Amino acid sequence: MPAPDANAALPRDPEADLRWASLLARDRSADGTFVYAVRTTGVFCRPSCPSRRPKQENVVFFASGTEAEAAGYRACLRCRPPAMAGHAPPGG
Repeated sequence: MPAPDANAALPRDPEADLRWASLLARDRSADGTFVYAVRTTGVFCRPSCPSRRPKQENVVFFASGTEAEAAGYRACLRCRPPAMAGHAPPGG
C-alpha cells in the first residue's frame, strides 16, 4: 500500500503552479515576471534558465531578483537574472 502524500492536504497555490509550469517549459515570455530560487543551491534564476531543473519541493518563487537577494540567494552565473535596477539582461 503506497504511503499517503504529505502534501496532499496542503492547499494549492494556482500562481505557483503557473510559475512551475513556466519553469518546466523554460518559457522566455515569463522572464522578468518572476525568478525562482533553489533552497539546496542558494541560487536564483530566470524561468528560462537552461540549468538542470530543480526538485519542486526545493523551489521558492520571488517577484524579483532583488527580493531573492534580500532572502539570501545569489544570482545564477548561467542565466544572470537581473537583481537590481539597471542590470542589463544577457546579450542586451
